Amino acid sequence: MTGSYKQKLLVIGKSKTPRCFKNVKNLTVDYKSNKKAWMTGDIFSDWLKEWDKQLAKEKRHILLTVDNYLAHPPVETEFIKLVFLPPNTTSLLQPMDQGRYY
Repeated sequence: MTGSYKQKLLVIGKSKTPRCFKNVKNLTVDYKSNKKAWMTGDIFSDWLKEWDKQLAKEKRHILLTVDNYLAHPPVETEFIKLVFLPPNTTSLLQPMDQGRYY
């Protein structure tokens, strides 16, 4: 393991078929939509289960840390171990919440 694996980015927008995708044949991201363009429990669960299927094909196990946001429900997966951050620690543990951008 080198730590170089990168999962396809999940983008959430408001429109089901944004005009900017009109002539795009292959998206390099996974795109989902809802009225507020927010992460929901259903989007998170579906995305995680699809990723788990991909990891199963590669026989790859990963550990994923997530904050305890309501849209991150516990999901049973075989190849992804979810570790939830303790409540009220996101701003202490995540660099983006500390105003540090690398």
